[in-house]
Parts: sequence; C-alpha cells; structure tokens
Amino acid sequence: MSLHHTRVLATSLALAAAVTVGSLTTTTAGAAVPPATGQSSPALPVAAPSPASTLQTLGALGGVTQAVGALAAAAGSTTAAPSPADLQSKLSALSTAEQTLSSSVPAAPALPVGSPARQTNTAAQRAVGGLPLPVPVPVPAPGDVTSALQTALAKLQTDATALVTAVTSANPTAVTTALTTLATDTLAVVTGTVTALGLPVPAPV
Repeated sequence: MSLHHTRVLATSLALAAAVTVGSLTTTTAGAAVPPATGQSSPALPVAAPSPASTLQTLGALGGVTQAVGALAAAAGSTTAAPSPADLQSKLSALSTAEQTLSSSVPAAPALPVGSPARQTNTAAQRAVGGLPLPVPVPVPAPGDVTSALQTALAKLQTDATALVTAVTSANPTAVTTALTTLATDTLAVVTGTVTALGLPVPAPV
C-alpha cells in the first residue's frame, strides 16, 4: 500500500474511532443538553436504546471498521500479492459484520396513527425525555434514520466489491479510487450508526 493510500485509510479509520469513542462518552454522560433557544428546526432524537444495547451496536460497528481495515490492508499489500481466495474471504467477513451491525441497530420509532410523516410542533415547547425543546420541532419520518444507515452499508459493500475487483485485475488507478471511496463510505456508516442510536455526532476538534 502506498504512503498516500495508507494515510487516507488511517485518517478515515481514526475519524471513525473518534466518532465511536465520542458516542460512548455521550452515552455514559446522561441526558443531552437541550439545544439553545433560537436554533431553528431542532430534530427529535430517536428513542434512546439502553446502554447495553448501545454498546452492543457500537461493538458491531467496530467489527465493520475492523473488517474494512483488514480488506484494505490485504488489497494494498506491497510484500505479497493477495490471493483471490483471501480477498473473497475478507469480503465475506465484511458482509457478515455489516449484517451483524444492521440487525443490532434499534428500529426507528413509529409515529402515532394519523400523524404526517413529518410535522412541526406548534406548541410553545415540546418535552423530550423531560427536557423542553424550542419550537418548531420537525419529527423524522419512521425509518428515515435506519434506512439511511442501510443505504450506507449497501454502498460500503459495493465499494469493497469494487476494491476486490480492482486488485484482482491489477488496476492501480481503480484501486486508489476504490480505497478512497471505501474510506469515505466507512465514515458514512459510522455517522449513520451514531445517528440511528439517537446520539449526537461529536463535532471535530
């Protein structure tokens, strides 16, 4: 793997780890601070899962990022050309890790019968977990959050398959493109998982 490829992958996985660690910190810190008055259209969080469920999901997320790293390391090896069987094995391992993550994410809460897919609260305030939020409060459509994660996971699998194809065909340009896209969509999976858990994504320092 070239120095550029290594830096791209290392930076992306480091960001993924930072988001995961930030999510754990948020989970153990208790209730989130309500948004400041004056902010427009704050989004209602997904119903918070239990700490045990959150940790299980974050562990599954770690399995996905580890599988991505293993595949990328094998694809970019400069000491020995990876065998097609080894690449396919790692691709299958990634697919299994993605399925584990997908099944561990809590389902999005359903809206009351008769409610529009998206609505704005017209009351003075709306309490979420005992904390008042300024209005208006848009309510996400059922499944929006989890469907976004499923889309990200599907893209990640497509990226991984493209990487294996590029390595097998000995196409350096395609390998570079596939690694870059794989890194980008790995971050999308991390962000989608944290959002699906109803946790705020930590802002970059």
